[in-house]
Amino acid sequence: MDNTQNVFDYIKTQENKWKTDRIPLTGSKSWNMYEHLERCYNVANGYFHKGNNEDDNRPYDDLVTPIVDFAFRAEGFDVKDIVPYVDDAKQHYKSTLVKKFHPDWAVTNQLNDFIDEFVESSIIYDLVIVKDVNEVKPEVLDLRTLAFCDQTDASQGPLCIRHQFTPQDLQEMKGKWDSDAIDMAIVMANEEKKVSLANDQEAKTPSKYIEVYELVGSLPEYWLDEEGKMYKYTPQRHYVSYYTTSEGGRNGITLYKGEDKPLNESFFFFKVDNVRSKGRACGRSIVERLFQPQVWNNYSAIKLKKMMDGVVNLLQTDSSTILNQKVNGLSEFTILKTDQGKSLNRVDMGLQNVQVFTNNQEKQGANARMLGSASEGALGVNPSSGTPFALENLIVQNSEGTHQYRQGKIAIFFADTLYPKLILPYLMKEMSNNKKFSAELSLDEITEIAETIATNQAENKVKDMILDGKIVTEEDKQTLIEFYKGNIVNGKTEMFKNGLGFFEVFKGEIKNIPIKVKINVAGKQKYLAKEADKLSKLISMVIANPQAFAQIPGLGKAFNQLIEASGMNPIDFSQIIKSVEQSPEAKGGKITSPVGEKELAEEQNIKS
Repeated sequence: MDNTQNVFDYIKTQENKWKTDRIPLTGSKSWNMYEHLERCYNVANGYFHKGNNEDDNRPYDDLVTPIVDFAFRAEGFDVKDIVPYVDDAKQHYKSTLVKKFHPDWAVTNQLNDFIDEFVESSIIYDLVIVKDVNEVKPEVLDLRTLAFCDQTDASQGPLCIRHQFTPQDLQEMKGKWDSDAIDMAIVMANEEKKVSLANDQEAKTPSKYIEVYELVGSLPEYWLDEEGKMYKYTPQRHYVSYYTTSEGGRNGITLYKGEDKPLNESFFFFKVDNVRSKGRACGRSIVERLFQPQVWNNYSAIKLKKMMDGVVNLLQTDSSTILNQKVNGLSEFTILKTDQGKSLNRVDMGLQNVQVFTNNQEKQGANARMLGSASEGALGVNPSSGTPFALENLIVQNSEGTHQYRQGKIAIFFADTLYPKLILPYLMKEMSNNKKFSAELSLDEITEIAETIATNQAENKVKDMILDGKIVTEEDKQTLIEFYKGNIVNGKTEMFKNGLGFFEVFKGEIKNIPIKVKINVAGKQKYLAKEADKLSKLISMVIANPQAFAQIPGLGKAFNQLIEASGMNPIDFSQIIKSVEQSPEAKGGKITSPVGEKELAEEQNIKS
């Protein structure tokens, strides 16, 4: 950085270098981030990277769009896949409150849109920059609005973003920014809008737009304070604009300048390909992988068009009578007369070597699907005739491996970085304010909550019975638990109605407790048929001989090992063994109620 420059000269100098300077990756390869972003954007949208995209003589045979659309579906996930929980053994029961409040809250705050934008930026550029805008939904930066950043590592800064403000947008910043500077920028603005990454081309618009540069990073101290040290650097944020003078010069306007947080506390950077892309800010994205297949597919398409344009109906004759007669001007069933002994022949102007180019297009399509990890089945293309269904299903699953890997990396970044630092504080703040809400519960969730509440109610009842001088056994307690539990599950209390649970978070109840998230992106639905087959066999096994688990020592352990080997969780099936071992038939007798009918009848009138 040239310490003799002011902030205005620095921004314009770096913006020009951004478009021209290349960084060496190897002895034979250099790279420019501006060019990379523009080419990825063009290819992802079905545009030629260079030349006129409006030229009808240059067809664009798009291979990329279906593969990228598939990648969006394969790598994306939903807010319902994000499960927050309380990471504290003593307060873990509050996890249900957090887990049930989160989905609707996340949808209301448009976090699904945020996830989609994040995934799309990763697939197109393999770089995502998330900006903290002090709202529940952070901002996924449109990388094409970058004026410049460090091409080797965007997180090292400084980083500069181009904004297009309307006069109204800019006026809303009065009180936060310099009001006089805002008025001056609006007055000097033109009725045009700069198109990002389009060689500074301007689109004429019916209203004014003010181009504002946001510069963030570690910058010379004297840019904030004229008495500051030239060689001392501090975290800063600047908003500046430019206007053109009558002499054609460019002058700058400072709208705001001030100290700021370090760059990595305001912006969060993510890329999947961290090994092969060392030395450049962007990884090798899905779209970049498809550059060459698309180039050569277009090459064949252009050649085929030229060949088809050359196909004409051409007739050859040595008769002067019909010489230069236009065939398309003749009426139907016209008979032509030729000179005696003269001939009329067709000249072969058909397509030549068509198969060579169509074969090349098929090859490039297959190559693109391989590089983009998208099989024919995944793209909705019918497989080759004779391909077994099981084989095609296996191919589809294996082709998604790359996307599952990328999805897993994204999920980890959300769980370990974005949610704890940017999103969960807002969730906890809203829940801590005496929040009331309802949520749909599954039978398992109702049963789990009912078990906890019923146990607590039963223990309180047992205490009362003992104080009344009654003898209460463990069997009595268990009967009470089942009684209370039945009332809750069957909707006989105000707590659960028609599958809905009604919750109230007391003020401060969620405050200052450790909350983490886990993200379920395993894609259980993709393997539903296989899971159903496993479950069917396990259930048949249990039904065939339910007493075996209680009568044969060690069978339960072997059953758990079988479940683990099948790729499922033994905890999900623990109730099978528990129910069988506790069944009356397994014990060789019947369960009788040790609590009198009178006590149970009294409980009918007790509300939870």
